[in-house]
Amino acid sequence: MTTRINIAAFFIIALLVVLNCCKKPPTTVPLDFSKITVTNNECEITGAIDSAAWINDVLNLALDTQFLTFADYTGITDTLTGTIQISPICPNPSNGFFLWNVSSTRECKLKIVCIDINEEILYYNTYRLEGGPLLIAFDFSKTTSFKKNTNYRMYYGFYNAKDSVYFSGHGNFRIQ
Repeated sequence: MTTRINIAAFFIIALLVVLNCCKKPPTTVPLDFSKITVTNNECEITGAIDSAAWINDVLNLALDTQFLTFADYTGITDTLTGTIQISPICPNPSNGFFLWNVSSTRECKLKIVCIDINEEILYYNTYRLEGGPLLIAFDFSKTTSFKKNTNYRMYYGFYNAKDSVYFSGHGNFRIQ
C-alpha cells in the first residue's frame, strides 16, 4: 500500500512539474500611441477622439505608475484632495508647441512625464498648483528628443501633500 502511495505521489509531482514548465510567460501589451484627440488652436475638438485619454484613469499598471514616481521637491501643505478638470492638449497635432488647460479646486502637485514608443522618458516636470485655472505651455519643437511625424504619450498625476495620487491618466499627442 505504501509503495502505491509513493508511486502515485511521484506521478502527481511529476505531472505538476510538467504542467508548471508548460506555462506561457506573461506577455506585456505594447502601448498604443496611434490614437490622438484632434484639437485646433482654440482647444476645440475638431476630429478623432481618443476616448481613453485625457480623463481620470487610475494608473494601476506597474508600467504606467513607474513614470510618475520620479523624485521631486515641490512642497505643498494641502492634504485634502480637490476636483480636477482638464482638457486635451491643443493644438493636436502640432509642430511641437502645445497648450494644456488644467483647473484644480485645491492646492496640489502635478507631475507630467512624456515618453516615446520605446517607453523612454523624454520630458518630465513637477508643478505646484495653487488652485484655480492654469494654462501650461509645452514647447517640444526645439527639443531634439522629439521627432516630427511621431506620436508620444503624456502621463499626468495630481497629488496632495501626502503624495497620494487622486487624479491621473494619459493622453497621446503628435508632433508633425
